[in-house]
Amino acid sequence: MHWLVVLLIAAAFVLGKNMSQLPNEPSKITPLAIHMTLGIITLLAVVVRLIARFRLPQPAHATTGNAFLDRLGKLVHYALYALVLLMAVSGISLSMQSGLMTIVFGGSGAPLPADFFDFTARLLHGFAAPSLLLLVGLHIAAALYHQFILKDNLLARMWHAK
Repeated sequence: MHWLVVLLIAAAFVLGKNMSQLPNEPSKITPLAIHMTLGIITLLAVVVRLIARFRLPQPAHATTGNAFLDRLGKLVHYALYALVLLMAVSGISLSMQSGLMTIVFGGSGAPLPADFFDFTARLLHGFAAPSLLLLVGLHIAAALYHQFILKDNLLARMWHAK
């Protein structure tokens, strides 16, 4: 599930960033549909991952030997979940506030809103995206630190068990 969520987040982020440069014209409806679908699938995948995380046995947290860094690592993991959930909820809220569901998936024929920044949820969605990207970068840096500096073979834990 980890790598599926990674791919979904990356795809949704890249599409969302590219799509934000497009004018709100009918040609934007297809990219919006893909972005919204990716967001919903990501939300479902993260919920499944969280359920699995709390119901299945987990390996012990990787340690750095530094209490502060170990606590920071746990905090970053929970913050990643929180930000992904915030992205999904703010995206759903934005689609509800702006009527996107009926425009994009319902074929209402109504025009897209002139500016998505007119909606409060867009501000939250826009705040969460770079915050999530920053935490993902920190997460990657920590994984590489474990793998190449501490040499504790952390990356092997992310693959399927033998």
